[in-house]
Amino acid sequence: MAASKVKDTVEELQAQIRKLAERFDKEREKQISQLEKQLEKVRDRLNQEMKRQREYFAKLEKLQAEYRERATATVKKQIERARKAAEDARKQVEASEGRKRILETEVRVLKATAKQAHSLSRVIGQYEKDLEKRAKEIERKVAPKKAAARKTPAKKKAAATKKAATRKAPAKKKAAAKKAPAKKAATKKKAAAKRAPAKKKAAAPSSGS
Repeated sequence: MAASKVKDTVEELQAQIRKLAERFDKEREKQISQLEKQLEKVRDRLNQEMKRQREYFAKLEKLQAEYRERATATVKKQIERARKAAEDARKQVEASEGRKRILETEVRVLKATAKQAHSLSRVIGQYEKDLEKRAKEIERKVAPKKAAARKTPAKKKAAATKKAATRKAPAKKKAAAKKAPAKKAATKKKAAAKRAPAKKKAAAPSSGS
């Protein structure tokens, strides 16, 4: 009896243990499945978050690349402008230096030309003086001959006038001979006219006395 009771008790306990074990297994499986579902959800969320993060980083890298390209292009433009400005400034400086050198060269040429012109004018002045001196010497040499040449026509004119005078002399004498009686008569008349008033004046006081 006791052995059968013990055996039944043992079997009952074993049955309870099996039930407990089954219940524990089911509960454990349930918890495990829940945990697995939670883990899956967490994994999905993590994957989505990682995907968003990757997309965000990809966009960020793209934006960085675009900003980098824009910044590089801007820097290149600024560098190109600065280089162009420096080149223009250098060209202007070179041009101004070139103009300065040209003007300096022109000044030197003008000064040299002025010196040459001055020396040439001095030479020309001396040459003019020499020519004037030579002309005066020639004039002095030629002057007596010209005076003699001028005198000979004067002599010829004087001789001609003398001849003319000698030719005119008889005619003048004839005219003078014709005019002489007339002149004498006129002088006699003038003398008589002058004497007449004197006679009248002399007669006037005697009659009064």
